[in-house]
Amino acid sequence: MNINKCVMTGLVCGMIVFQVGCLMLGAVGAGVGAGMYAGGDLETKSSKAVAEVYTAVEQACKDLKFDVYKQEQKAFSGLIVANSDFGKVAFKMKGKSPTETELSIRVGTFGDKGASELILAKLKPNL
Repeated sequence: MNINKCVMTGLVCGMIVFQVGCLMLGAVGAGVGAGMYAGGDLETKSSKAVAEVYTAVEQACKDLKFDVYKQEQKAFSGLIVANSDFGKVAFKMKGKSPTETELSIRVGTFGDKGASELILAKLKPNL
């Protein structure tokens, strides 16, 4: 009986170590590639002020014939929401410094990476 307890204890400990190792690998893998597209948002940075990025987004919406229905512009942030061929598109701008702005593009409720990348490609030359 004593040997059976040792074998069972060894098996249980081995399974625990194996499971923890798998969880750690999964956590590391989940973070890979999350720098640009995360949680449904395509994120990029611009070396321009918030007001300039806001103007570039407005112009891109006009060029792409998006129907803008919500606009908010503040000193260090901005929001533009529009209807497009892809559905709802939300552009969020946040100033990090006088010469750096973070821009987030979200297409639809859950995000659409391909559509977001197409929109960013149109917008990128003006950022």
